[in-house]
Amino acid sequence: MTDQRGGTGSDAHGGMGGASRHPGERPSGVVIGRIRGVPIMVSPLALIFALLVAYLLSGSIRDRLPTASDGQVLAMATVISVGFLVSLLVHEIGHCLAALAFGHTVRSVTLHGFAGFTEFEPEPRSPGREFLIAFVGPAANGVLAGLCFLGLLGIGGDTHVGVVLRDLGVINLALFVFNLAPGVPLDGGRVVIAAVWAVTGDKLRGLRAGAYGGFVVAAGMVVWGTTISGDSFGLFYTYALAAFLAFAAFQSLRAAQLRGRLPGLSAGRLVRRTLPVEGAVPLAEALRRAQEVGATAVAVIDRDGNPIKIMNGSAVDALPEHRRPWMSVDEVSRAIAPGMVLDADLEGEDLLAAVQSMPASEYLVLQHGRPVGVLAMVDLVARLDPAAAARMVAQR
Repeated sequence: MTDQRGGTGSDAHGGMGGASRHPGERPSGVVIGRIRGVPIMVSPLALIFALLVAYLLSGSIRDRLPTASDGQVLAMATVISVGFLVSLLVHEIGHCLAALAFGHTVRSVTLHGFAGFTEFEPEPRSPGREFLIAFVGPAANGVLAGLCFLGLLGIGGDTHVGVVLRDLGVINLALFVFNLAPGVPLDGGRVVIAAVWAVTGDKLRGLRAGAYGGFVVAAGMVVWGTTISGDSFGLFYTYALAAFLAFAAFQSLRAAQLRGRLPGLSAGRLVRRTLPVEGAVPLAEALRRAQEVGATAVAVIDRDGNPIKIMNGSAVDALPEHRRPWMSVDEVSRAIAPGMVLDADLEGEDLLAAVQSMPASEYLVLQHGRPVGVLAMVDLVARLDPAAAARMVAQR
C-alpha cells in the first residue's frame, strides 16, 4: 500500500494485507535489522496478526490434509503466517531500495499489524520516479507468487510443502492485485497519480485523481462485501477495510486541496514585524515596546545586534500576566537552531518541506543574509487551513 503523508515533505509507501496508518504518525516497533542503514521495525501488533492468521488457516489446512496431525497443521499454519509477514517485508524492502536508488532518504521500514510502511523523503520529483517507487512493492509480491506457483509444478498441491507454497502463492498474488487497486492510499493510487501527472504535467490533478480512486475502491469493497455469506469475520473485515480506505482517501483529497493553496505562499510574505530586544529585558516591558511599534513578534539579540533567540508565543500566552514583569524575554524564548532559519524567498512546497523538517512555533526569516522578521507557524497554517489554525490558537 502507498500512503501520502499529511504534508508535502515526505512519503510513506507500503504493502498491505489489510488496513493502513494515516501518514504523519510513525508506528512504533522493535528494530529487527537494517538494510543499507535503514532500520527495519516490527510492531507487537504484527505478531498478534500472525497468530490470528495461523488460527484462521488451521481449519483450512485440516480440510485439505485430513490425515495431518495437529502438530503438522500448527507447523504449516505458523510457516504460512510468518511467510505472510515476510511477504509484506519484501514488499517494503522493494519500496525502500527503489527510494534509495533515486537518492531519497529512507527513515524506516515498519511492519505494523497487517500492513507495512516505508517512510522516505523528499517526495518523488517526477511521475516516473513516483510510478517506479510505488510499483516495485507489488511487483515484489508478484515475483514471490510466481516462484511459489512454479514450486508447485514439481511438488504438487496435496503435500505439506505444496499446501504451504499454494497458500503463500495465493497470499502474494492477492497482495499484488489488491495493492494495485487504483486508489490512494494503495500503491495503485500512486500509480494513478503518476499517470495523471505524466499526462497533464500537474501533480495536483494526479493527487485528486488518486484520492477519488480511493473512494471508488472503498465502494467496490462494500459491494463485494454483500456477496460474502456465512463468514461474519470476513464481512466485518471487508467493511472495516472499506471504511478505512474511504477515510484515507478523504484525508488525501483534503491534503490535495491544501496543496492547491501553496503556490505564491512565501516566507517573506508571511513574516511578522519583529521587535529586537536584549535577553535581560523584562517580558512585560518587551511586550509594551512591541505594542508601541506594532510588532507581533520579539527576537532576542546579542551585543552585536544578531538574533539568537525567538520569543515563544505559546509560552507567553501560558504565563499569567502578573508574572510577566518578573520574567525576562530570554526565559520565554527558544534558541534559533539551524533549521529555524528560513530564506524570505522560500515558497510553496519548499517552504512547507522546510518547516516540516524542523517543527517549531516560530522561525527567523532572512533576506540576502539579513534578518527581516519572524514567521509564526500559526500564520502559515492559517493560510492553508483556517480551521486548523483556530484550533492551534485555542490550545495555546
